[in-house]
Amino acid sequence: MAEQLKFIASVFKMVIAESNKVVGPETIQTIFRLIGESQGEAVERRLKEKYKVDNWTLEQFANAFVKDVLEPALGAGQADFKIENNEVTIKIKVCPFKAASMKISDKLYCTYTQGLVDQSFNKALKNIEFESKESIADRNPECIFKIKIK
Repeated sequence: MAEQLKFIASVFKMVIAESNKVVGPETIQTIFRLIGESQGEAVERRLKEKYKVDNWTLEQFANAFVKDVLEPALGAGQADFKIENNEVTIKIKVCPFKAASMKISDKLYCTYTQGLVDQSFNKALKNIEFESKESIADRNPECIFKIKIK
């Protein structure tokens, strides 16, 4: 299984490199953002069904998002959240793309994660402000996202 994943990752890296030459980095970032947003919508639907919730509170959704979305992908304790004044701060302590030996300095994968977080919270809580504060791709120790209910 590990060899298959290495093969798939190497093909994926080649596809990204060639796509970058053909359509450029901005187009690829837009595609990754759109994929993240699509996944964000699916995440909110899945969590709504799992927890049988019609109207999320900020704390309910942040807790479910970290527990059911981030931690399975990153590992236990590799993401957390804090709520202050109708604003949640999500911290991601490891980059799964970096761990898979993907080049993250171009922030290509950051746009996927931003789309995922932004759209998940927007679908759950409706009128929000989303801000990406820090990223591991910028050599920060963690990715930090802020979501504020308007």
